[in-house]
Amino acid sequence: MAQDRTVHSKNLEGNLWRDLDVYYDRGGINFWDYSQKPKGIYFASQIYRLNSTEAGAIRSWSTGQKGDGYLLIVPLDRYSRKQLRLVRERVEADPERIHDMLGHGQIHQLKQLLAGEALIPDGGAAEAA
Repeated sequence: MAQDRTVHSKNLEGNLWRDLDVYYDRGGINFWDYSQKPKGIYFASQIYRLNSTEAGAIRSWSTGQKGDGYLLIVPLDRYSRKQLRLVRERVEADPERIHDMLGHGQIHQLKQLLAGEALIPDGGAAEAA
């Protein structure tokens, strides 16, 4: 049975929600700009409105929202269950910090955190001593 790619969901305000997903992608053509998408472990974030109806809950998305999108975290030549597990565990360890980073546009630091690298403020390179 396939593992659910959603690791964490958070209610941002009212009926506005954000999902944090981790998944393996086999690569191929990018749907949005037709560029080549590499194989690897990806992190994705989606913001949507969750509206309740008599039939259940309806999710509605809008494109181009701050905090939406995906990042290649670990490029791979072939599937690695271990790498997928490691990235999932990093999201599970501190989802609130990840939501905060997305809310403040700290994408470079988020990618470092999810890759298990030391965080470098403002995405800058470490200074030589």
